[in-house]
Amino acid sequence: MKVLKYSRQREAIKASLMNRCDHPTADALYASIQEEFPNISLGTVYRNLNLLVETGEIRKLLRKRSRPL
Repeated sequence: MKVLKYSRQREAIKASLMNRCDHPTADALYASIQEEFPNISLGTVYRNLNLLVETGEIRKLLRKRSRPL
């Protein structure tokens, strides 16, 4: 099992996930965390979500696209 070094941004992402009743997209998490961390990038959110999936702390849900891009 992979052990991660502490990160305030990662903890904020986890806290945001725990306080939600839905299954947010990375974009939705990014928008909700920007108030606390205005300099966070969307790439940081994606990287941390992937790390949390790898460690088993969260699960990744795949959704079908409802409309074409």
